[in-house]
Amino acid sequence: MTKGRITYYPVQFIILNPKAPVTINTVLPNHISRILGIKAIHSVGIEQMSSESYLPVIGHLSLEFNNKQYHFGNLDIPFDNRPEASDEYLDARIDVQPNSLLTGNYENKVFTDSAYVGADGVVTDKWKNYIVTIYLKTLSND
Repeated sequence: MTKGRITYYPVQFIILNPKAPVTINTVLPNHISRILGIKAIHSVGIEQMSSESYLPVIGHLSLEFNNKQYHFGNLDIPFDNRPEASDEYLDARIDVQPNSLLTGNYENKVFTDSAYVGADGVVTDKWKNYIVTIYLKTLSND
């Protein structure tokens, strides 16, 4: 068994435009030796555009680890403000190379019609930026 302690590392990004993909490109800290689990959730913002407490998919997230050598997969990101919302992490088991990149892309899938973004690509007043957070459950050797 690898020695270390469990830590949680958040990676946040803001969706500024309903039609513009967001690129994730961050160096993971040296003390992270392994990713044990991944959870990606809506943090804040969607509730300003919807009265629903649950939307099954607000966007699609693709994640790659170790300088694009390992593709974790594509995840549907829900909006879930229900009391029974899941707090589970997806099992990952990814050994992390020192100074390696976490990269990926996020594509918004909600509120993309002309009420939120004009034909000229300009965002309307109805659009509210929202934040998605990727939580990494990690094994840390610090």
